[in-house]
Amino acid sequence: MIRSALGDKNLQVSRLGLGTVQLGMAYGYDKQPPPPEDEAIRIIRQALDMGINFIDTAPAYGHSEYLVGKACTDLAERPVIATKISIRDPGSRCFLSGQALREAIEQSLTSSLRQLKLDALDLVQIHSLDTRFITSELLDILADYRKRGFVRFWGATTYGEEAPLDALEYPEHFTSVQVPYNALDRQMESRVLPRAKAQSVGVVFRSVFLQGVLSHRLGRLPKHLIDLQDLAAPVAHLADVAGIGLGELALRFAAFSPWVNSTIFGTTNVEELTDNIRAIQLGPLPLDLTEALSRTEIPDPTMLNPGNWQN
Repeated sequence: MIRSALGDKNLQVSRLGLGTVQLGMAYGYDKQPPPPEDEAIRIIRQALDMGINFIDTAPAYGHSEYLVGKACTDLAERPVIATKISIRDPGSRCFLSGQALREAIEQSLTSSLRQLKLDALDLVQIHSLDTRFITSELLDILADYRKRGFVRFWGATTYGEEAPLDALEYPEHFTSVQVPYNALDRQMESRVLPRAKAQSVGVVFRSVFLQGVLSHRLGRLPKHLIDLQDLAAPVAHLADVAGIGLGELALRFAAFSPWVNSTIFGTTNVEELTDNIRAIQLGPLPLDLTEALSRTEIPDPTMLNPGNWQN
């Protein structure tokens, strides 16, 4: 599988990356349970055997880090593993500062190193940011952990524009930003993605299937999400006309975007993993189809955020 440098750094990642939240905990609008441990490990190793070298995990994803560490032990070529830290107070959701911030980061990094069975973490992303978050104190701490050899590169996973634009003010500290992007949600194209390219900061896409909405599961949404069928109808129609499965269309649209370095997806079975990799092997969508998808308008963008999907 084709690899590219994440930003301008010496960190080569495959076009597809494996997201592992679904392997470590119940996830999605239907809270689908994760597979058994042996199956989860089989999925990770199959992904690596088929050319994926980029794995995304987090301490917040249940047993995900443990599974990734176990699956990748004793490999001749270790994949690039991206994990995460939180800089928020779990009780108040406010950002930590002072000694509490440093202790939280130290504990998280130490735990991740142990779970993943690594001597240094390739990429650590500050998790779930939706507002400005950078302080001089935080930047000093990030630089210190790189100097001490805990972390090779730092990144950020974000929602909305405010947080990624904040990170992009400091390209010397942040190697990548991870943002939601799919055939329905292209909001990052306005300011964030052009700024990342201009700053030579790597881009990772997530939520390319919108938790299954842009897939064969569209017709099986629960009642409280039925409005999403109408939202996705224009994209589903284009897939039907092209004779392409909705999931394949969604994946190829995102993965071959000119903005992205790696597109992560999650799965709970080997068959779906294999289908997604085969879809990428078909290459980009036809140009007229890509242009048609890029003209799709969404009347209510707030519905694109799964955080707004109330049961």
